Amino acid sequence: MAAGQDDTSAAPLDLMSLYLAQRAALTRFVAARTGSAHEAEDIVQEMYFRLERGEYTGVQAGLPYLYKMALNLVVDRARSRRRSVQRDGAYLQASATLVEAEAVTETPHPDDVIDSRLRLSRLVDAVRELPPQCGKVFRLHKLEGRTHAEVAAELGISKSAVEKHMIAALKHLSRRLQ
Repeated sequence: MAAGQDDTSAAPLDLMSLYLAQRAALTRFVAARTGSAHEAEDIVQEMYFRLERGEYTGVQAGLPYLYKMALNLVVDRARSRRRSVQRDGAYLQASATLVEAEAVTETPHPDDVIDSRLRLSRLVDAVRELPPQCGKVFRLHKLEGRTHAEVAAELGISKSAVEKHMIAALKHLSRRLQ
């Protein structure tokens, strides 16, 4: 440097070139703080994308700046992970029951929901196929919870006729749902 010149008049530092030269050291630095080589690679890659955008101009102390950037990204990731764990814990606490320290969700598995909907659809179709009187008997007894005597009185048929309709309905449904 010539006499009378100070460091501030130097050309802007090329952070990308410095980053590329120090990438391995930055990766080791981040891995030592995260405990994960994979996460270190992700963070150092994120640094690359940020530098690629060219938002960092006028930086005079390039190497300390890169290490500070790396450390800030490590801290950001840790905060994000902590928030995620808290959010997931709150959700689990609200939607699950603990049995012997094991979370038991109160919502069914999505595959079970789909399977149940398909079975219900097949059942509804099978009930619609029943003859009119047989269908009325089945709906009154099984869906509305009425006794055979109540169904017989409402429809003006004998109790044994209700039993015969129920047997026929159950046989039909059993065949159709297998």
